[in-house]
Amino acid sequence: MNHSSAETARTRAEEIGQRVAKAVADYVASQHTRPITDPTPVDELRELLYESLPRKGTSHQAVLDEFVQKVAAHTTASTAPGYFGLMNPTPSLMGIFADALASALNQNQGASHHSPAGSVVEEIVIRWLGEATGYGDDCHGHLTSGGTVANITGIKLALHHKAPEVRHDGLLASGRRLAVYTSDQVHFSVARAMDVLGLGQASLRRIPAAPDARSDVEATAARIRADRQEGWEPLAIVGIAGTTAAGSVDPLDELADLAQTEGAWFHVDAAYGGAVGLSRRYPGLLAGIERADSVTVDAHKWFFVPFVAGGILHKRADHELESFKMDAAYIPPAPGGGRPATDYYQRGIAGSRRFNALKVWMTLKHAGADWYTEAVDRQLRLTRKAAEAISSLEDWEVAVPPTTAIVTFRYLPPALRTALASGDETTRRKALERRDAVQQAVAARVQEEGRFWISAAPLPGGTGLRLNVISYLTGEETIDAFIDYLPSKAAEAASEVVA
Repeated sequence: MNHSSAETARTRAEEIGQRVAKAVADYVASQHTRPITDPTPVDELRELLYESLPRKGTSHQAVLDEFVQKVAAHTTASTAPGYFGLMNPTPSLMGIFADALASALNQNQGASHHSPAGSVVEEIVIRWLGEATGYGDDCHGHLTSGGTVANITGIKLALHHKAPEVRHDGLLASGRRLAVYTSDQVHFSVARAMDVLGLGQASLRRIPAAPDARSDVEATAARIRADRQEGWEPLAIVGIAGTTAAGSVDPLDELADLAQTEGAWFHVDAAYGGAVGLSRRYPGLLAGIERADSVTVDAHKWFFVPFVAGGILHKRADHELESFKMDAAYIPPAPGGGRPATDYYQRGIAGSRRFNALKVWMTLKHAGADWYTEAVDRQLRLTRKAAEAISSLEDWEVAVPPTTAIVTFRYLPPALRTALASGDETTRRKALERRDAVQQAVAARVQEEGRFWISAAPLPGGTGLRLNVISYLTGEETIDAFIDYLPSKAAEAASEVVA
C-alpha cells in the first residue's frame, strides 16, 4: 500500500470510528431513560429489517444510520440501571471499545504464532480471574464463549481424569457407568455437557436443594452410596457459586470433602458468582472454591465485560493438554526459543478463537481490582436493602434471602394467603398453583411496562420473583423507585389470577 492509499485508509477509519463512537455514546446516554423492553411485534421487526442479499454496497453513513434507527432502537436495554433481570451487565466503556480493537487486530487465538502477544495476554487474564475468585493466581485454563462451554470443558476434564481410556475407545468400550452429582438448581449447561460428551442426561443426578437453594450434601452422599450399589461410579460433583435463580452459594468446602472421599472430580460453576471473591464487606462467601479441580467463571457477568468472555480455570495444565490435544499438521509450531506462548486450540473445544482476552485485560487494567471490590460490595448491599424493603411490605415475603446480588421473593395477596393456610389439601394445592401463576403475571406486567425488568424463576418450593442487581449504574434511588412502584403493579397483575 502506498502513502496515498494508507492515508485514505486512515481517513476512512477515522470517519467510521467517529460515527461509531457517537452511536455508542448516544446509546449509553439513552439507557438511563429509555424503556427497557421494546414493544414492537416481531412481525413488524421482520418487515422493517428483512431484505434480499444486497448486490450493491451502501455508504457507511447509511449503514450506521440504519443501525441506529432499526437495530439499536429495537433492543432490550439490559444495560439500564432498572434492569434487574438475567446476568447481563452494563458493560464497561473500555470493554466496548476493546472489542473493536480486537476486531481490528483480528487475531486467531488458536495458535500462538498467529497471536503471540494475545496468547500471553490470555495467560495473564486467566491468572487474574483465578486471583479474583479466590481460586489462586497459580491456575491455568482458557477463555470460552461462555459458561456453557466452560462447564462442558470442566466435565470433559473430569471424564479424562476418571476414565482416560474413553478418549480413544469411547464410553461403550470402557463399560463404565459414570454419574455426575449436583443440586436441582444447576444451570442447564451441565445437562448439556452430559449430552454432548455422550454420558447421557440420565447420568446427571439432580439432588433436590435445601430451602435456601443450596446443595444438600448429606442427600448427595446418600445418592452416591445408593448408586455405587447399582454399579455406578461418581465422575464429578458440581458445586454452584451463585445459582441462576437465587444466587445461592453451595457449601463448597463440604462438597470438596465429599468429592475427595468419593474420588470424584470437584467442579464449581462460578459463572455468575466468581467476582464475589473480591468482596471485603462480605468475605468468605466462596470459601472452599480454592479446593476445586476446575472452576467456571464468566467475565461477561459480574466483571462487566461485554459478551462473550467465559472461562474455565483449573490447576493442571498437563491434564488439560492430555484431554484435548489433537494433531493438526497444517498448523506450524510456534517459532523462537524458550517456552512459546500457549497454543489454545490444543487445550479446549474451540479451534478458531477470537481475541476476547483483550477486552478482559483492558477492562480489568482500566478499572482495577479495588473498583470491582467497591462495585460488588455496593451491589451486595443494595440487594440486601431490597430484601429488607420487600419484607416490610404487606402481602410480600422473601423466598430465599440473598447471598450474592440476587433476591427472590413472592407476592401473596390476602385471598391467596388464606387459601395457602387452608388445612384442605386440594385447596392448598390449587392455591400453590395460583401462587406460582401470580408471580409469573407480576413479572410479565413489569416487563411489559418497561420501566424495570424482573423475572420469575423456579425455586425450592415453587416459583418466585427474582431481582438481580447486575448493573454498576444501579443506585439506592433506583431500588427505592422500584420498591415504591412494585405493590400497585403487582396488585394489577394478581387481580387477573386471584379472584
